[in-house]
Amino acid sequence: MPMRARRRLALVLAVCCIAAGATSRADHDLEYYLPDDVDHDQSIPAPRSVIGHEVGEYHVRHDRLVAYFRALAEASPRVTIATYGFTHEKRELVLAAVTSPENHARLEEIRERHLAALSADGEAVPAEGRPVIVWMGYSVHGNESSGSNAALLVAYHLAAATGPEIDALLRNAVVLIDPCVNPDGLARFAQWANSHRGKNLVADPAHREHDEVWPGGRTNHYWFDLNRDWLLLTHPESRARLEQFHRWKPNVLTDFHEMETGSTYFFQPGVPTRQNPNTPEINLALTRRIATYHAKALDAAGSLYYTEERFDDFYYGKGSTYPDVNGGVGILFEQASSRGHLQESSFGELSFPFTIRNQFLTSLSTLEASLEMRESLLDYHASFHRSALDAAADGPIRAYVFGSTGDAAREHAFIDILRRHRIEVFRLGGTVLRDGHEFRRDSAWIVPVAQPQFRLLTALFETRTEFEDDVFYDVSTWTLPLSFDIPFVALENDGFERELVGEAITDLAPPSEQFDAETADAYAYLLEWHGYFAPRALNRLLEAEVRARVAAEPFGYGPKKSVRRFERGTIVVPTGIQEIGRDRLASLLREIAQNDGIEVVPVETGLTDSGIDLGSPNVLELVRPRPLLVVGGGVRSYEAGEVWHLLDQRCDVELSMVDRERLDDIDLGRYTHIILVSGQYGPSDSSTAEALRRWIRAGGVLISIRGSTGWVERVILGREERVGASEGAGPGSESKKEEPAPAPLPYAEYEQHRARGLISGAIFEAHVDRTHPIGFGFHRPTVPVFRNSTIIMKPERDPFATVVRYTDTPLLSGFVSPSNLERIRNTAVVTAVRLGRGSVIRFVDNPNFRGVWYGTNKLFLNAIFFGHAIKSTGQLTGAGG
Repeated sequence: MPMRARRRLALVLAVCCIAAGATSRADHDLEYYLPDDVDHDQSIPAPRSVIGHEVGEYHVRHDRLVAYFRALAEASPRVTIATYGFTHEKRELVLAAVTSPENHARLEEIRERHLAALSADGEAVPAEGRPVIVWMGYSVHGNESSGSNAALLVAYHLAAATGPEIDALLRNAVVLIDPCVNPDGLARFAQWANSHRGKNLVADPAHREHDEVWPGGRTNHYWFDLNRDWLLLTHPESRARLEQFHRWKPNVLTDFHEMETGSTYFFQPGVPTRQNPNTPEINLALTRRIATYHAKALDAAGSLYYTEERFDDFYYGKGSTYPDVNGGVGILFEQASSRGHLQESSFGELSFPFTIRNQFLTSLSTLEASLEMRESLLDYHASFHRSALDAAADGPIRAYVFGSTGDAAREHAFIDILRRHRIEVFRLGGTVLRDGHEFRRDSAWIVPVAQPQFRLLTALFETRTEFEDDVFYDVSTWTLPLSFDIPFVALENDGFERELVGEAITDLAPPSEQFDAETADAYAYLLEWHGYFAPRALNRLLEAEVRARVAAEPFGYGPKKSVRRFERGTIVVPTGIQEIGRDRLASLLREIAQNDGIEVVPVETGLTDSGIDLGSPNVLELVRPRPLLVVGGGVRSYEAGEVWHLLDQRCDVELSMVDRERLDDIDLGRYTHIILVSGQYGPSDSSTAEALRRWIRAGGVLISIRGSTGWVERVILGREERVGASEGAGPGSESKKEEPAPAPLPYAEYEQHRARGLISGAIFEAHVDRTHPIGFGFHRPTVPVFRNSTIIMKPERDPFATVVRYTDTPLLSGFVSPSNLERIRNTAVVTAVRLGRGSVIRFVDNPNFRGVWYGTNKLFLNAIFFGHAIKSTGQLTGAGG
């Protein structure tokens, strides 16, 4: 039988199987996937020749995936490949460029001309003769692997297909293929799925193959969701990818995902009312046009699909939405997942090859749409920055001013993110007084809105509290300066002067201080705690067995008119009590000054000019933290990963991670802290609970975050009804009386009403007790807090034990229902109580959310480094003391 006929028969059989509610259990060769009317060059290696199996027979390993792309680049003049970065586990991030050999010969010229067309200066560049740039990104979630496996087919087809249609495509397009956005996650999942594949495929959903062990393959090495990291840039994968994105600024970017097994197939546009208002309306129109091509391809294959439901384009930190605010069109694809090789679903048996095939078909439909819509896409791209400048000129805001925190590390990290997004930042050219803040020219910056990235910078700085739609697939706000706890103000016409725009920031070195070796004979050294990397600096000292202490009260040196005030939290290193040599101590302090950006202040006497002296009982002993993070089944891996990343990457703290089930089998006495993130931890009478209570009473510090706070309340502290959901009856409800039945509502409005009861990521203002060890190092009395749950924690009965609480009018940015807002106001954010010789510190919200909440990181790190310094201030009701 001729090849085309075999392919046509395979397609007919596949469609018949789908229609009958089942897909074939047989391994599929290329004929199942490829178009039946296209011949392929036999000299180009097919995937099997490199990866060792047919596409879809096994889940491709990342190393074999990269090897195949390298083999294509060697065999085909249409393909080149480059390594653009590495993951945490040192796996390659690769980007393949596929286009005609003639285009390859002038690829850099094409790229530069493409970027020049986007320039806001000069006349519009016509689309004639310019290729469209299409970026195809696969499997940002490692266990959504149909994408990366489809990338094998896309690359082979583009490299090997013959005929006038492929020639026209490659002549008029540059296709950039990122075959795996998350190599570490993909490798983890492929190992799991392949190691549980038998000769006979098992479709039983309960089969172990379909139920990965914790933490699963979705996330990267530190268990972060890389699909939420396009804006925040916490990880090397995202930073490297963004650099390539801005090198090319593609017209179309695809983002291939998977969803629950019982679904079908989704492609954008999403829910129209959830389009981000900073996105031009034409973007939605273009997305809808492209969608007709996907529908046509899936119709022909008999695959079920839907659009304009469930998913949205609101949060710009995802791969499918970031292009929308950069002159391109982002497209999300969601395929029902087999989560293995074969699984039962409500539509019949869902096979891995079938999921791959749908992703391959919509990859081709994207290319077809991009080619036929080339001029429209290029024209939109070319006009994007000019229309941004027009929108900036029409708006009320002229610039944003930020800074003057006294913490150069936070400011540097914030500016670094802005510049990576190609947002222009300038030094402040004068002093600005606004909203109770003083921004000084030597420590503040300004971002004029009249720049090409107007839409993106607006999305990063705006505080939005009103929305067309109150349902969100992801967070409802991401105001970046609030996450860094950096004061900022918007300047309108009456407050903006051109003289305020100083020198452009083109290269900003990390903060660094000098340490004078001649001061090595000082009586003591002082390190202030407000710097972001002060915890890392302290950890360096404690690891080296330096005896460091913390001042629990302020003090000052110098004459009254010029006294230098050292606030609570200042680290005191007396030289006379050290066992390490002075040379070693001086070397450590020099490293702290240079690498942590912390000023080391030598003093010649322990007698201060004001406040406590350095030998005061209020200069407290510190111990080296040896924290344990509880992980494993039932624990929320995102939150655990955020703790791991913070302590490991930013603070250089050795963190032990122990599965929840093993807590009874280890010696808890070797740990100073135990950290519980959201999860399930067992009944109050369990041996684990009793072991934790004994450990705390013996001097341990228990830190609970978000979903674990209620368990700690009930089980560890032995109290009821102080933590609960903010909506509805149950623990935490204020009233027990029966309420009248609500008025009837249409069933169709259920999802909308349910969503209004959620808090899908909003930012609130909270008051910090800066006299408490958990509040050390904060310059201002309030801090922005991110919240994405409805958990309410009441203030402690002990009036000294509620360290952070929401203000009376807490909402800063994002959506929250009026009823939830009323329940949140004045409730507790962080509490700290003593239990025996130890402490229990509870965070009702996640202070480390997505690795970008630099402001509330300090609260968490204070719990780590100062948790043992908390005094007993009251008798706990029903919990001992």
